Amino acid sequence: MNRMKRISLFLCICILSISQFAIAADEVKISSVEVKIGSVDLPRVAEKSESGIKAMASLKEMYDKFQATMKTKEKELEKLKDALQGKNLAAAKREAKEKQFQKKFGEYQQFGKTAQQEFTQKQAELSKQIKDDLDKLVKDYGRDHGFTVILNKEGLVYNDSKYEVKDLTEEIIKLVNAGGKK
Repeated sequence: MNRMKRISLFLCICILSISQFAIAADEVKISSVEVKIGSVDLPRVAEKSESGIKAMASLKEMYDKFQATMKTKEKELEKLKDALQGKNLAAAKREAKEKQFQKKFGEYQQFGKTAQQEFTQKQAELSKQIKDDLDKLVKDYGRDHGFTVILNKEGLVYNDSKYEVKDLTEEIIKLVNAGGKK
């Protein structure tokens, strides 16, 4: 009986030794795999690429148009306000001007609210389109150039110096400007 326990113990030790050897071999195999890491400054790509510049110009144009309309409406309100402050207005005319002012002021506020909503919606649409295009382009680039991981540079807090993290931002900007063609 004692002999059987020793044989069982011996077999267990052998099995454990073999499994540890197998784990060590897997670790060696894993460490021999090349890890290629890149990073991209996505906000900079959006800011510096032609499509990003066009999107910003479109938003600025929309904003400027809304601002011009708001200024025109403000001038109308100022004129009505000045007319209301006149001392020679009859009560009936003053009441009509006050109603007109309130109506114009309501239109002014509604326009501002609508303009803000339209601007926010347009900004979200353009941002989503650019993000979707960049995501696809970066994934394709990573696959085509053998990268293991490509990180958003904003999220990169630490990098062990033994692993190179290649900044791909300029290459991605060039690809975006080329319409995604390699």
